[in-house]
Amino acid sequence: MQASPSVPPRLYRASLLRQWTLRVVVPLALATVVAFALLAYAAWPEGAPPLALWRGGLLLLAALAWVVALSWGIAMRVAKPLAELTEAVERLGCGECVYLQPAAQGGAIARLQAGINQASQALASARNRMQSELGRTSIELADKHAKLEAASRARSRLLAAASHDLRQPLYALTLFSSTLRAGETDPVRLERIRHIEECVASLDQLFSELLDLSRLEAGSMRAQPVAVRLDEVFDEASRNFRMLAESRGLRLVLRKTDAWVYCDRTMLARILNNLISNALRYTDSGGVLVGVRHQNDGRVRIDVWDTGCGIAPEHQQRVFEEFYQVRSPAGRTGEGARGLGLGLATVRRLVDLIGGRIALASRPGKGTRVALWLDACAPAQRTPAPALDMPLDISGLRVLAIDDEPGILQGLRTLLAEWGCDVRAAASPAEALEQLRGWFGPPDLVISDLHLGDGPDGLEALQAIARQLGEDPHRPSFARLLVTGETRRDRVDAIAARQIPVLFKPVQPPRLREAMLAAVLAARARRDTPLTEHA
Repeated sequence: MQASPSVPPRLYRASLLRQWTLRVVVPLALATVVAFALLAYAAWPEGAPPLALWRGGLLLLAALAWVVALSWGIAMRVAKPLAELTEAVERLGCGECVYLQPAAQGGAIARLQAGINQASQALASARNRMQSELGRTSIELADKHAKLEAASRARSRLLAAASHDLRQPLYALTLFSSTLRAGETDPVRLERIRHIEECVASLDQLFSELLDLSRLEAGSMRAQPVAVRLDEVFDEASRNFRMLAESRGLRLVLRKTDAWVYCDRTMLARILNNLISNALRYTDSGGVLVGVRHQNDGRVRIDVWDTGCGIAPEHQQRVFEEFYQVRSPAGRTGEGARGLGLGLATVRRLVDLIGGRIALASRPGKGTRVALWLDACAPAQRTPAPALDMPLDISGLRVLAIDDEPGILQGLRTLLAEWGCDVRAAASPAEALEQLRGWFGPPDLVISDLHLGDGPDGLEALQAIARQLGEDPHRPSFARLLVTGETRRDRVDAIAARQIPVLFKPVQPPRLREAMLAAVLAARARRDTPLTEHA
């Protein structure tokens, strides 16, 4: 326990002497002078001898001296301990530990000193207990934090693994379901096919939400901001959802705008698609309106309005949480009742990635408005894309498909053959090289899965094919396309560094067709462009 530092005797005595002089000696001296003056005033007119007056004065001086000496003794015995007590109490108030030497003569001051010493001991004991509790609590919190991080990593691994296992059969199912309509004219069978396609589309929507969450958790999605013309993104969204809205008797209106924003175009399209899809899902009558407003702070606000069932106030903040779902109103079934509760959670994360802000306002029974704020920018110089005679005609293309899953490989072979492609299929890189030997010239396009069992992966297979054809493995003449469910950031970055187009499973046939055509056109443009410098 700490001892209270004592004031040096000389300094303390000088301070006490000043206070004693001002508070005791001076008042007593003034009182004596006043008393002597009053006595002289009273005795002198009566003719009292001056000697008696001076004797009275001497007696007053003697009494004053005795009182002064007595007060000095009292001050020395009482004032110093009181000053030490005051200092000790102040230090206790500041949380310090003190110890006072009890007075030898005992009495009230000694009891006060003993009480302060006991209080200081209790304070020290309480502080030690608090430090022990804080240390134990800190250890428990660190342990719980480590467990939470481990649980988060485990969840991310589980999502990635589960999505990879589900990805393969769903991709095969998507491919086969797209070939059912070929040559079919029976209305009953066409109706059944439509139901199958709806179920596959619903399953694909649920899985896409899970896949997006897995990629966001893995950190494999990074924003690449560019100048984006909102009208183009609106046109794409209109094409994606116009038929769905009309089939449900709803209006979908995306107002024309001249606004440009600076953000990642792909992520913005994903955000807008999720918001429109969610709005249509919970709207039974009326429709969905998408509009843009310029803000005074240099930003652009995108509003997505719907006339749906609305969201109660207690749910409006929680709808952006993962796996949180609002119970559908009584009587609502079908699409409005499906979902994992990941759509808006994915939107919130994507908005954070592109540096935007999102807010929701809703009235139950009236509808909902979701507002998205993005940074505005100046229009970018655009080079018009060359017009294509038949934008989606890929018939006649020589395509080599590589996948170690038999179901996916057969689905690809069937779908590509239906599109008019000359298809060769291989389950491994070695089999792909064998297929090339019986084929005149290089293929127009090689589609490969990234993971090909325990052997070489898709990247190595593409390089092996280029070497067998005598071409540069990093810049071959044929088009390349990778299809994968990989979400690990290092692998995604490695693929991006090779400048190879990537599609993430499950891939819808229209998206696959567009990507195939884009890859082939890019390869032809690359062949037509002379190399000025290439290592």
